[in-house]
Amino acid sequence: MSAYMIDKSRFVFEQFDREMVLINLEDGLYYNVSDTGTEILHLLEEGLSVAEILDVLSAHYSNTEELPALVEGFVAELKEQGILIRPLQRASVNRLSGVLAVEPNGTIRCFAPPVLNRYDDMQEILLIDPIHQVSDQGWPNR
Repeated sequence: MSAYMIDKSRFVFEQFDREMVLINLEDGLYYNVSDTGTEILHLLEEGLSVAEILDVLSAHYSNTEELPALVEGFVAELKEQGILIRPLQRASVNRLSGVLAVEPNGTIRCFAPPVLNRYDDMQEILLIDPIHQVSDQGWPNR
């Protein structure tokens, strides 16, 4: 299976606690990604393919029979929304994400379905803000 990455030419993103927010700078839509979706995005950003992500998650979660459908469905949804693109070349994988959690008592968690929520309530505000469309020289240069 292929590797993907967030399209950083169109999206800015930030993690808050265990969830991630992504903003599409071209159309003003923004997205909230659940904790397990954030784990998948981190692993994609680290250069892992979908098959490698399934291997990593299978080692950290108890309900492995559900993983392929959940992860592949989530990646398909991210691609459909234009969030993911294929990298020009595959990055070398140097480390694995530290976001994979075990419960405090040492038990392995069940993998919850990753969720991508899409919002358009701030679309007009995000599109009129010229600050996000600047060059390295700063505003007002584009």
